[in-house]
Amino acid sequence: MRRKDLDHNLIQNCVMEALLQLMKKKNYTEISVGEIAARAGVHRATFYRHFTSKDDVLRCCLSRMLKEAKGNRELLRTDFAAFIRPVFQSFYENKTQMLLLNQAGLSGQLLDVLKDYFRFDVIPDIVTDGPEEETGTESGAGEARASTNIEKYRMAYRIGGIYSCLLLWFSHDMRETPEEMTRIAASI
Repeated sequence: MRRKDLDHNLIQNCVMEALLQLMKKKNYTEISVGEIAARAGVHRATFYRHFTSKDDVLRCCLSRMLKEAKGNRELLRTDFAAFIRPVFQSFYENKTQMLLLNQAGLSGQLLDVLKDYFRFDVIPDIVTDGPEEETGTESGAGEARASTNIEKYRMAYRIGGIYSCLLLWFSHDMRETPEEMTRIAASI
């Protein structure tokens, strides 16, 4: 890794940690970029070279948690429980931060991070181009379009379900283990 990359990662880590530390003491809405930068030991200009806003810091924090949990994409089709277990494990290992996030009313940020984890964007949007699907006389191409659309909807449904399970888990102070949460989410 180049030194510049190391510096970037180091600064990002310091800024993310500073935000999480400040969230333990203050309401998220009351925390300023200047406070985050000062706590991280960087100038505001340095902060803005690496992040666009404090919301960006939060998204980066959540993304990093899930990047560490990256599951094997092939398991998504064959063993959903094995694919989602790392999600619950990663959040459980960061329990304090996750509960702070939820208490601050910021758990909505998780939805975008989950979409990235499940790589929702790699499933193409297919727009039907003819009446063949409306009449039920689908050709092979029409069936392919329909199955792609179904897969995208299935993934959206799963992401929404996982997100809702996470919110409920947070409201229970994350008492259940990652294994229990995986079993619950996979059984639904």
